[in-house]
Amino acid sequence: FIIIGIITIVMLCIGITLAYFIPNITGEEKEFSYVVGDNDLHVVFTETTELVDENTKMVPGWSITKTFTVENQSEEVYYYNIVIEDLINEIESNTLEYKIESEDGYSMNDFKLVPSSLTEETKELVSHIEIAGLATHSYTVTFRYVDSDDIDQSVDLTKRFGGNLYITPSTQTLAQQLHEKMKEQYPNTVDTERTHFNNVVGENDNSAGSSYDVSGAYSISGKWAEEGNKVYYYSGNVQNNWVSFAGFYWRIIRTNEDGSIRLLYGGPETDKGNSTNQYIGSTRQYNDKNDDTMYVGFKYGTSGTLSSNRTNDTNSSILGLDEDTNITGSSITLNGWYNQNLKKSDEKTDYQWDKYISRTAIYCNDRAHLGTYQVKSIMHYAAVQRLTTKASSTGGVKSDTDFRPSYKCGVDYQGNVISTTASDADKFSGVGNSLDNKTQLANPIGLITADEIVFAGGKSATKSSKAFYYLTADGKNSAVGGNSWWTMSPFDYGGSYVIVFSVRGSDYPGYLDYNAVSTPNSAVRPVISLKSCLKLSDADGTADDPYLVESITDTCAEADN
Repeated sequence: FIIIGIITIVMLCIGITLAYFIPNITGEEKEFSYVVGDNDLHVVFTETTELVDENTKMVPGWSITKTFTVENQSEEVYYYNIVIEDLINEIESNTLEYKIESEDGYSMNDFKLVPSSLTEETKELVSHIEIAGLATHSYTVTFRYVDSDDIDQSVDLTKRFGGNLYITPSTQTLAQQLHEKMKEQYPNTVDTERTHFNNVVGENDNSAGSSYDVSGAYSISGKWAEEGNKVYYYSGNVQNNWVSFAGFYWRIIRTNEDGSIRLLYGGPETDKGNSTNQYIGSTRQYNDKNDDTMYVGFKYGTSGTLSSNRTNDTNSSILGLDEDTNITGSSITLNGWYNQNLKKSDEKTDYQWDKYISRTAIYCNDRAHLGTYQVKSIMHYAAVQRLTTKASSTGGVKSDTDFRPSYKCGVDYQGNVISTTASDADKFSGVGNSLDNKTQLANPIGLITADEIVFAGGKSATKSSKAFYYLTADGKNSAVGGNSWWTMSPFDYGGSYVIVFSVRGSDYPGYLDYNAVSTPNSAVRPVISLKSCLKLSDADGTADDPYLVESITDTCAEADN
């Protein structure tokens, strides 16, 4: 390969700045110990802080690894961020990456691009890490400039990279607040990671010796969540996951990897969760055409290949036009409903409701697949590989004892990424990602995924009459009556039309099913995520005493999350 010329490098060091405390630095050249406050929190850097010197040639294949520990010497819980202060990163080839690894703190599954910065800025690499009292987190951070034969890296000649790797203070996120409440509600299950998903949850909670998983709150982490973050979720016949927000009731599905919490629409606030019309429209098509694989897209591109399907130039019918304000009739779009209902002001704070909603939370429209991509032949998508036995011949699960849902977008049933970074095109959010912003949503709203249904207690092709997503607050009726309702998880191309997972109503209670995308008789249940910087009220989370969201601060209102 052609050697890239010398790139100007700024020193990259590690330090710590917490609130008003001034670090005390001790140690020799090879070890720096940063002591904060009253000796409560230490950061120890075990190698020289010098990343490169001014004569270093930064060429493709360059890498460097730094190690440090964060030690909490108090009995109190702390929260911290890992950031780069004074970051300069002018690299244009998208080949400068980092990876954070830890067995006891935050850990990433894959390398990620170093944030771009043309002026000196502070950029967070990871936020809101919780460290328990008397605990220690040990870290390895690797930076690398990838040697790529497919990318012209000559654009990086004379570009600069540098800054200071730091630990900064953080507050408890909304997700962490919810976790504390979950520990009070379900102390026996909340920190348990379920390892099998072959049963529906909640059907036999009261049966002695039942082999079914019991209703409650659970957790999942590692390769089953984005960036390896821990996710907490409700499953089965729970009654204390209600939130009242923006004039509507919602049910908490789970915490998100960005520290926000994900909510499923539960009807007007006046119905207190007992409406059997917990949807915004009952005859909405997912897309109005079904004869091409591109139409499984929440947003989609053109026909021919998976990559062309994923260019995301066109909104799906169910998402609607960005500027849509039509909320009349049963064929309402998500954007139409959002623009009319969540861009109204909160009378108490004079902020629009959408200021409360996370723009960084990911909504996964998982178009990854195993086997050969097909345009007009049978092809199964990744959720089918994980959640059914239908795709066993193309590398999917062999029996229902292997079912394995995932909150990480684009993995197989063993948690392995199927199509590397291509799955980023399926991760929609209010801010988008590096793909020319074509994964950016005009409004941060989505639908539930098939995987989230299984985590919540459901199972493919099986009735689940006690799962919270199916029931009204009193536990007596279907929340959607007899309607089926859409998920945003592609199922397959069945030979003549494309199919998306859906959920059945009272005719087959809670049954995880599928529908052709042009089916006109399916309901729409919006999903949103409340920002990590918000706070929940002190409530028990029941429909009679739902969680309320405290008034937003100016700082939180301006943040993406």
